[in-house]
Amino acid sequence: MENKEKIIKSLELIKQSWQVYAKNLLKFLEVFVYGLVGLIPMVVLMILAYAYIGTGLAEKAPLALNIVLAIVGIILLFISFYYAIVYSLKAKVASILLLKNNFTSPRDNFKAAKPYIARFLGVSVLTIVLTIAWGILFIIPALIFGIYYGFATYILVVEDKRPFSSVESSYDLVKGYWWPVFGRLALVSFIGFLLYAIISAPMSKMTQGEAPYIIYNVVTNIIWAGLSPYFMVYFYKLYQSLKQVNK
Repeated sequence: MENKEKIIKSLELIKQSWQVYAKNLLKFLEVFVYGLVGLIPMVVLMILAYAYIGTGLAEKAPLALNIVLAIVGIILLFISFYYAIVYSLKAKVASILLLKNNFTSPRDNFKAAKPYIARFLGVSVLTIVLTIAWGILFIIPALIFGIYYGFATYILVVEDKRPFSSVESSYDLVKGYWWPVFGRLALVSFIGFLLYAIISAPMSKMTQGEAPYIIYNVVTNIIWAGLSPYFMVYFYKLYQSLKQVNK
């Protein structure tokens, strides 16, 4: 009971996270836009492929040319996929750096994210593998250790640690506070589920595949992209609280 009183209270956590989110939303969105830049090569490639096939040029071209273009297209697709992943990871790291650096320039934080990409991917994969490994035993251990490892990516970026060290530090951070952390994460998960249900509700009355459905689906994704930084701030505030009580 004593530990539960030390960690930041749920309502205060919600309040503080909202204040930070509302004040700095535009900076989070700027980082998000930088992350979308990585999709440009893939989008251009898809447009060119659609134009080549859709206009009938593929049917008129020699078979050998189509084979060469197909091979080149596959290679370029893998390259563009690589860039999309890299920029997506940079955006995630940069968002944490924004929090760490008290919301300095989004562009500078995005540039500063580069050295963390490999380690960030490594710790993300590591936490998933470890959680799945516990899940092979039972569902409950997977949930338990998923909470223990939940702050590993934040620790890696904020404290500049290696993947394994970040996972260990996350475990040590949550140790003794599992139930308070679980309760606060369950609360924000419920809030997220409720928001998603409200935002997505109109889609249940639309016909899938038709223009209104597609347009509203795009709008929903944009709204959700705007809301997602709040949950990142919430997680970071909880991380800071745990660091404080573990001093």
